[in-house]
Amino acid sequence: MKFSVKSDRSDSSCPHTLALQRWTCRKLGSISHELRVKSIAGKLFDLTWPLHALNRADRKILQMAAIVHDVGRCVDDDTHPKEGAALLRDAQLLPISATERRALVYLTRYHRGEVPTLGEDRILRLTDDRETLLKLLAILRTADALDSRTIESPSLVFELANRRLNVTCCLTELTPKALQIYGRRKKFRLLEEVLHLQVQVRIIATEQLRVVA
Repeated sequence: MKFSVKSDRSDSSCPHTLALQRWTCRKLGSISHELRVKSIAGKLFDLTWPLHALNRADRKILQMAAIVHDVGRCVDDDTHPKEGAALLRDAQLLPISATERRALVYLTRYHRGEVPTLGEDRILRLTDDRETLLKLLAILRTADALDSRTIESPSLVFELANRRLNVTCCLTELTPKALQIYGRRKKFRLLEEVLHLQVQVRIIATEQLRVVA
């Protein structure tokens, strides 16, 4: 099964998502990266559905998390996961439920850095579905790793076969920085662990896209 990532307007009319987009945009000034991560995360969720078997409500949480995951950069770039989680906890006027808020705080807090063992995050409650949220976190971290705020964002082609996720990143210019950013293996480790698959990334020049499309 193969997917290419283009513009994604799914769930864009959801009032909760629109409210989060406006809130994040006020904090950051632009949410171009967030919208691209939302699109990539949605495609990854759909492609890997046979492996995670999550539902539409879970997909909605993932896309909401993609919108807010970097909001903490308005406070501090280096500590933005922690800062973003705090902003979400304090934003009581956002039209989200308590369960959704905890999920977004968790996904924002751990979209970078070390991920705590299930049950040791100090954010979620016993009633929250930690295993589902860990799967969503793995997808979010992968989607975030496949886009950048500072350099060219690649065109992406995904193919899943025999528990192997092949990712082709197509760039107009194969700079050393791009090769380093999009080829970081550790960014995909959580997805490999929770969905029991192997991620293989290939970075090519745009003119080669016709070979893999």
